[in-house]
Order: sequence, then C-alpha cells, then structure tokens
Amino acid sequence: MAENFDGVDSGMFGDALDTLGFDGSMTGLQTVWPGIKFHGRALVVRMIVGTPGTFAADEIGLGRILAAASAGDVIVIDAGGAPISVWGELAALDAQRIGVAGLIADAAIRDADIMTDLGFPTLTRHITPTAGKTRLKLDSINEGPVMAGGVTVQPGDFIFADDSGAVVCPQAMVEDTLAEVRKIKEKESEFKKYLAQGLPYLEAAKQLGARQM
Repeated sequence: MAENFDGVDSGMFGDALDTLGFDGSMTGLQTVWPGIKFHGRALVVRMIVGTPGTFAADEIGLGRILAAASAGDVIVIDAGGAPISVWGELAALDAQRIGVAGLIADAAIRDADIMTDLGFPTLTRHITPTAGKTRLKLDSINEGPVMAGGVTVQPGDFIFADDSGAVVCPQAMVEDTLAEVRKIKEKESEFKKYLAQGLPYLEAAKQLGARQM
C-alpha cells in the first residue's frame, strides 16, 4: 500500500473505524520495544495449545509459517492468549529476511532483548522463556479468521500498529477507513495549531465546529 502514514497513529484508525461502525482496536497486547510503527496485510495463523510433550517438537511449524509469508505481511498468531512462546530470535531473523512488516502474537514471545536489538516490530500478550515446542501445534495458516487482542482478523485484513496498539481494518472497509483517517489527521492538525496559539481546549474545538476532539 502506497499510502503515506506520516503523522498517522493507531488512535486515528480506531476513531475512523468507530465512525464507520466497526470496533477494530485490539486490547491486552504490549510492545516488545518502544517506537514501533508498522502496517500490512494480515497473514493469520492458528495454534493448538497443549501441555509439555503433547506434540512433536516440529509441529509448532514456524518454518511453514515463514514459508507462507511475503514481504509486507503482518503475521497474526492466535494461540488463545496462552503464556507460551510462539516466536523468538531465529524466526525474527528469517522474517526480516523476507521483509515481514511485523508480528502480532496473542500468545507469548521470547528473546525480547535480541528482538529489540534487531528492531523487529512486535506486539504480544506475554513475554516468557517458556518454549512453544511440544506445547504448541500449528493448526492453520490463512484458512479463515483468528482472534487476536479480542478482534476477529481475516486473511488479508489491513493491520496498523504502533506503541498504543494494533487496529484491524476489514478488506472491504480499507478505502473508506483511509478516507476517514485523512479527515481526522487534518482536523487534529488544525486543532493543534489552535492550541499552539494559546486557545483553551474547548475554544479550539469550537473553532472546528466540535465540542471536543
């Protein structure tokens, strides 16, 4: 997507989607390192969770996930929020080689310090050294919706993420959402100009014909 997202944040996307009647804001996820900002189409992955020794070590299927990924994808992994690692240094290195835009894990990741050094953008529910091998089994890749951060994500949905969190935009709503984001960005820029001039919040909003922004 060639859209310029300078000055755009996840809150603008959340507001735009609210205007269009869709709540796409994920909750309960944390950034691994500060300063992240990424976007792309969703490659959705579902994992089955077990106890240690439930599955063979290779059934976690990270190699298969990475083989299915393309440059610009945001990998979204649904492991039901389990505090079990689905991702670490080696997967991040190969994802960067491919050009994956980022990772959203409704599960856990590990090697957080190394992933920070790599600068691989990640949102996750947990950070833990607990291994996914023998505890997780790859169920599906892009074979239907998954749940991440309390939001349903379909294959190919548009994801925008930053330090405040991630927002999911259904494919059919992308153009309308982007149009609303542009309007919000313009209004907020005007609002900040009024604030910089010394106007109180309510007066600045009034100048824009609103009660608040």
